[in-house]
Order: sequence, then structure tokens, then C-alpha cells
Amino acid sequence: MENEIKAGVQIKEEQNDILSSIAGISEKMNYKMPNLLLVAGNGRNVGKTTLACRIIKQFANKIEVTGLKISPHFHNFNETNVIYKSENVVIAEEKQNHAKDSSRMLQAGARQVFFAMARPGHLPVAIKFLYQILPANLIVCESGGLHELITPGLFFMVKRKGEEIVKTHLLRHSPILVNYDGENFDFDIQLLYFDNSQIKLRDGQIH
Repeated sequence: MENEIKAGVQIKEEQNDILSSIAGISEKMNYKMPNLLLVAGNGRNVGKTTLACRIIKQFANKIEVTGLKISPHFHNFNETNVIYKSENVVIAEEKQNHAKDSSRMLQAGARQVFFAMARPGHLPVAIKFLYQILPANLIVCESGGLHELITPGLFFMVKRKGEEIVKTHLLRHSPILVNYDGENFDFDIQLLYFDNSQIKLRDGQIH
């Protein structure tokens, strides 16, 4: 019994060490990614993927666009397309046409799309790997937590028209608020342009 207790304590200490290490990475990590346009949302089904896909389509005929979908939830995935895998993080390249968000990005015209699944607390591990492989071209990313770890070129927060802002913590990062009425957005994506590896607004403002 005593040995079992000691073993349990040791495992717990090891887990705490891992969590502390991850927390330390999170606190220190702040990658500058001016070529990345980040889309987060006020909740589910508010139009995040729709906006991301419209932006991808807007640029796809002019320049190369990479799509990136990051989720804290684990879904079924094709093992043959996995490029990174651990107990808490899976990153795959999307190559199939189906109804998932990452596939919608591909169908919208993205040259390449990555789908990353990272359990809570392990997103820094995923970003550290992605940062090494992502290209310098335009990246359109949908993620609810990436804003804590990187500084994107532009950051959009999408919400349903008329709804109250629930995820107020996102406001600390001064996102561009975009309202969606189920069909249209109150932001003109024609204002976006990509220049010198940076996503910008035509009025000269850089977020």
C-alpha cells in the first residue's frame, strides 16, 4: 500500500511538472505572425468558418493561401494525413472534401489546410510545431485560443448581429468586431490586402 501511495505521489508530481512546464511555455510564448489573419468567435455557429472561407476565396485567385483550423476538441481523423501526434496534440493536413470546417477552407480555395487538435493546456506544443512548418504566405486561421500565444496581423471576433458579447476576455486583445446576420457580415473584406508578408487594411490601419 505504501509503495502504491508513493507511486501515486510521484505520478502526480510528474504531472504537475508537465503542467508547470506547459504553463511556462504559454507565458513566454508570443510569436509575431503578421501574415496570419485570426478569426475567433463569440460562441458556436456565429459565422467564424463562413467568414474565414470568404476571406480565403477573396485571395485564393491572387496569392497562395494557407488555412488553419485549431480546436480543443478531438474528432475522428485520417491517420495517413497526420504530421504530428502525441497523447494531447494531433496535427493533420486536410486533403479531403467533406463538411468539416477544415475541408470547407480547402474547398474555398486554400492551397493547403492544416487541422490541429490540442487538449486544454497543450496548445503551446501545437503552435511551436506549426510555427516551424507554416509558410510565409497568407494564413487564415480559425481558433478560439490562439490569440493568447501569438500576435497576428489582424484579429477578427465574429458574433451574431444583436447578441451580447459573451467572451469578453477576447476584447483585451482589441479584435475587429464583425457582426453576422446569418447571411452577410458588416465588414467589407475588400478592405483587406496582403503586402510584404503582412495582412493589412486598405485604410492603412494595421491591427
